[in-house]
Amino acid sequence: MSKSATTNVLATPGHAEEKPAALRVAEALAASVASALETRHEGTATLITLPDGYRVEDITALVEKTQPARNRPQGIVGLGDVPSLLAYCADQVAQERGYIYADPDSRTITAVFNDQRSTLFHGWRDHRAVFAATFTPEFKKWLEQSGRPMSQQEFSEFIEDNYADLNGEDGQTLLNVATTIQATTGINFSSARRLQDGQTQLTYNEVIDAKAGSDGALKIPQTFTLGVRIFKNGDGYKLTARLKYRLAGGGVKFWYELDRPERAVEDAFNGYVQTVREKSGYTVLTGRP
Repeated sequence: MSKSATTNVLATPGHAEEKPAALRVAEALAASVASALETRHEGTATLITLPDGYRVEDITALVEKTQPARNRPQGIVGLGDVPSLLAYCADQVAQERGYIYADPDSRTITAVFNDQRSTLFHGWRDHRAVFAATFTPEFKKWLEQSGRPMSQQEFSEFIEDNYADLNGEDGQTLLNVATTIQATTGINFSSARRLQDGQTQLTYNEVIDAKAGSDGALKIPQTFTLGVRIFKNGDGYKLTARLKYRLAGGGVKFWYELDRPERAVEDAFNGYVQTVREKSGYTVLTGRP
């Protein structure tokens, strides 16, 4: 060996310097990131591939949110009246793949535009429009008060506050009863008798300074008629109510009972269903989706 020759120990393969642990970790992380950024598409799905020992992650929803439009229609819209429901159903043009469901218990009409109408189309059933029939404040008030006894003062105030819902001469008669009770400072009811025209006459004595004053009589009808809208944005309905009373200790308790209000509610809702069945072009089923 020549004296001028030198030995390059670092250059020999057997003496290669090992990489620091930090560098090895950094290179592994870089490789993982590079692998994770590899994506593939299967249909409308977007998938990313993670390193060995990890799973394939579906990020379709995340990617879809970055797009100007969805891959398919979905979502639920609530509508306030039947014309709006019909207009929305017409826009979807889904008569061949959707159903409309009418539920009389919840009083809702639900259109499912991507339903499962045949063996050839298995929809996700997540694109819907819902109309919920809601009671009007006036009908709800009469319904909640039905069957609840009221004092003379409560009855007179209730009739005056809701006089606009009363129909015919019976309404005026009830208003006369209410105003008479309110205008009289003290009143003792002593008897009641049924008249030939079906009304009831209550005999009372006005009390002035703790002494008996002038006598009087009130005629109250046996029944009266209401004219109210049952559902918001709906038509008006006539309801019959029976007026009741009870004499006790010189006073009288009044109340009324609506005559089968559930029938009126059912009839009003069925009117909505019939309109949808005739005008929507969809198959309408009774039930819940």
